[in-house]
Amino acid sequence: RSPSTRTPQPPPKRSQKGKLKMASYYEGTWIAHMDALGKKSEWRDKTGKVIQYSAKLAAFVLENDLDMGDHEAATRLKKLSKWVGASRKIFKLGKFLKHFEDIEECMDEKTYPALKWADFVMNMAKDITENIETVTKYGFLPKSYGIIMGKSAEDIADFTKMVQCLVSFVNGLVEIGRMEEKIKSCVDIKKLKKLNLKNSFLYWAQIKYLTDGLKCAASLGYAWAPGKRGAIICGLLAGLADARKQTLKNWDKSGKGYTVAIDPYLF
Repeated sequence: RSPSTRTPQPPPKRSQKGKLKMASYYEGTWIAHMDALGKKSEWRDKTGKVIQYSAKLAAFVLENDLDMGDHEAATRLKKLSKWVGASRKIFKLGKFLKHFEDIEECMDEKTYPALKWADFVMNMAKDITENIETVTKYGFLPKSYGIIMGKSAEDIADFTKMVQCLVSFVNGLVEIGRMEEKIKSCVDIKKLKKLNLKNSFLYWAQIKYLTDGLKCAASLGYAWAPGKRGAIICGLLAGLADARKQTLKNWDKSGKGYTVAIDPYLF
């Protein structure tokens, strides 16, 4: 048969062995680590928060410290911060549903059940009020639906989150105390490393609650709260703390390449 009439053959299929070899090649590399992180919506959200407040802080410095408010760079940074913030809010619609998983933990709490239930209720309320703010602010619903809409929705969301941060901070102190007791009594080296890692999650969460609470207080205009620059820095620190926590939590644990450090201290 001539070459012009020869039936084209399909490309050879890659064998399962070849796929496993390719997967093994990337195991433990930065590609594998970043792939593991990128699949986690929480990590993407917190990384977005770092980008949002970094851009916001840079724009603030250009406008207020360098007198470059009309410069193209300041305008672009403001838009970047606004767009990333809007996308984060939209992707968090319905996030309150995940808190139903915490009911069993609340029911099992024997020492401080009221605190555990308060933490559950405030986290649920925080996400619901943020969702109400989002659906009105970005046009899903009209802003003429009463006191919970428009600017009032934003204030209610900020106040609810501020209270939630306070309750969660107190609950975090209890959890840290319990974890420290487990670490003191642990003799297994592998288990001790896991406990130290979980303890670092709790400490990073405490930094997040403190800075997020101060940011919300600033938005509400309390006299004791930080100013606009301080509020932006608090938002950035909260994002960094949360992103670090999610990185520690979701890093690909293949045993090869870079190992996430938790010592000294939290870093």
